[in-house]
Amino acid sequence: MKKLAMICVCGALFAMMKPVAAIDPATMTAAAPKALELASIWSPHTISALQSGGVGLMKIGESTLSILLLPAGILQCTLGAPFGMFDDGVQNCIKGGCAPFELVYQVILLPIRIISLGTVR
Repeated sequence: MKKLAMICVCGALFAMMKPVAAIDPATMTAAAPKALELASIWSPHTISALQSGGVGLMKIGESTLSILLLPAGILQCTLGAPFGMFDDGVQNCIKGGCAPFELVYQVILLPIRIISLGTVR
């Protein structure tokens, strides 16, 4: 059954492939100077977009990991209270409760970071 499913999937992938068309060398030679000119114009913008997007992805990861502060804070409030961890537990509960909203904000802000509207850091 697994082999039949794999054969069907591979057959569907091969059926979707288009035949490769050859590119005329003269066309490539004529287009190369314009392509280099455009690359030199757009490279600073591309690098800036990649840097801003990387910062945005790191902030999304940070927000995702801070969601785990909520269960840690609950454990600190309940089991760690006799050991003086109640205050830290309350702070972690607050940070962990706000983290999903911060995650949504960072995800919404990611396209704005990538197209670099202003300096969103």
